Amino acid sequence: MEGRDGRAGLPSRDPHLLLDCAVEAAALAREQSELPRLEVASPADRPPYCITLETLMAFAARLKAHVAHCPNSDYAAALADWDKMRTGYAKLFSRSRCKRTRY
Repeated sequence: MEGRDGRAGLPSRDPHLLLDCAVEAAALAREQSELPRLEVASPADRPPYCITLETLMAFAARLKAHVAHCPNSDYAAALADWDKMRTGYAKLFSRSRCKRTRY
């Protein structure tokens, strides 16, 4: 597997890529601190519950994309946990008959 700078298996040393990774990681940290908590959302109150699930799934997908782009990110260690949570949230989303938000 070639890295972005063409060297097999090595990450890019392109300063722009490293800066992008740092900017992305900072944005993820800010977003993570603002994530809604599922334990305070009631399944009986379906619209807010569904929005909470969708928000958490979107964050997990964004984190996965970030780690794919920046494999040396501090978020790489958390990816497996977030991926498991994303799968669980998707099951709850489906079971609760939630509908995707249209932008």
